[in-house]
Amino acid sequence: MKKLLQTADHILIGGHRGCECELPENSIAAMELGIHDGADYLEIDVQLTKDDVPVIYHDVRLEDKTPLTGYVHEYTEAELRAVVPGFCTLREAMRWGKQADAWFGLELKGVPVDTQPVNMRLVELLSQVVREEGMTDHVFVFGLDFQVLRHLREVDPDIPIGLIIANVPQDPVALMKEMDACIYLGYIWQMTPEIINDLHDAGFYVDGAILRDKKWQLRARDMGVDMFETDFPIDDAKAITPRIPK
Repeated sequence: MKKLLQTADHILIGGHRGCECELPENSIAAMELGIHDGADYLEIDVQLTKDDVPVIYHDVRLEDKTPLTGYVHEYTEAELRAVVPGFCTLREAMRWGKQADAWFGLELKGVPVDTQPVNMRLVELLSQVVREEGMTDHVFVFGLDFQVLRHLREVDPDIPIGLIIANVPQDPVALMKEMDACIYLGYIWQMTPEIINDLHDAGFYVDGAILRDKKWQLRARDMGVDMFETDFPIDDAKAITPRIPK
């Protein structure tokens, strides 16, 4: 993923869960459409099943979108595949991505108090799948649980990580250095031009997170972010892509 960021001459647009469309979210069909519609990379969500298979699914709990109740990790791959439209595993997504020359932001989903032990195992298996499918250079992994991300750095230092920042840190650069992270992900309304400039000066990349409102997309562009995710890459890529010179 660093290569894509280093060579980009425009703000990178990420297809959020592939894209917002009639196709099932996080499905390979939605990923294909997201790329077709202008996404530079795809933001998808990774969780672990009961039988230790990394799979692509957004919600931490299953009640809202399936007949099942509880966490993803309480069910097997086969049980989930039977009820989730467009269901795919991480391996299936990476195998498709290799053929399509696609790039990915892999979000680790979970509730730390309940799912941290599961996610510690998840990042070990995620690393294995990404390496076996030859996609190490085409992904970055991000999330809210920095302890899990630290474990991934220990397991596989070649996979770049990003930090979801849910607040305004006292020293964003120091936090990124402490975590050996690459991408700072935060909503644009929690950033200032000074924060972004300081991060850039220290060699980090800035992600404006999921932006649906054109006002904030334009603000992100004007403040000089490197990337952001959106539900509608075909619209936002046209309007926002030009990068404001630093």
